[in-house]
Amino acid sequence: MLEYILLGLLQGITEFLPVSSSGHLVIAQSLIKDFQQPGIMFDVMLHFATFMAVIVYFWKKIKILLKGFLGIFVPGFKVTYFDNKTYIWGIFWASIPTGIIGLYLNHKAEALFSSTTMVGYSLIFTSLILFFSDKKSPMGRITLGKSFLVGIVQGLAVIPGISRSGSTISALIYMNVNREEAAEFSFLMALPAVLGATILQLKDLPVLDYTLVSYYASGMIAAFLAGLFSIHALLLFIKRASLKIFALYCLIIGIISIVWL
Repeated sequence: MLEYILLGLLQGITEFLPVSSSGHLVIAQSLIKDFQQPGIMFDVMLHFATFMAVIVYFWKKIKILLKGFLGIFVPGFKVTYFDNKTYIWGIFWASIPTGIIGLYLNHKAEALFSSTTMVGYSLIFTSLILFFSDKKSPMGRITLGKSFLVGIVQGLAVIPGISRSGSTISALIYMNVNREEAAEFSFLMALPAVLGATILQLKDLPVLDYTLVSYYASGMIAAFLAGLFSIHALLLFIKRASLKIFALYCLIIGIISIVWL
């Protein structure tokens, strides 16, 4: 059970902090002798747990966006729709390139970037974009054009070593979106992508082994709690323009992956 809890913690922390969860998985596979993933069922459950962490953390905003979406059809929510239509359609437009690129690159990225060397270079790339974005203090807002472009970035982040949260937040900051809104939009735009990826995995699910339910549950709880913590931590760092610590971390891990692993 300890192994399942540790895997859940790793997933919850690296899923949201800008350090690349997929890159860490590749590194873990190289460091741990005879490392084996627990299976697709556990993977789906961990992704669902981190999905729920975003839902819980941003519930107030999500509830407003859901009311705004209903405003497209229900006159009583029209005001909410017009107040939030840029966010609503922004998430929609971001999801289109993310889905297309993610489906295209998913298997190719797994084959091309399964080595720790390639992951190391990707982590160094993540380090650089975090470092330079930390120097900016933008004041702009989300637009549909910026949403589409950051959707492309999110699709490319399927490559192990490129942090989804780090690359999308940095891209929005480079596009002059203020830091707090960039972080919030990055988390919210991930929801359709995570949900879609989870649904695609459902077709490959094996029959549930009921003897492992308590193990799966412990991993999910760990991922959920770690996810809440890492979301909150990243938002604090974003407000203080303090992404350099993550940039340094990715740089060090990237160099170690290239030179020693």
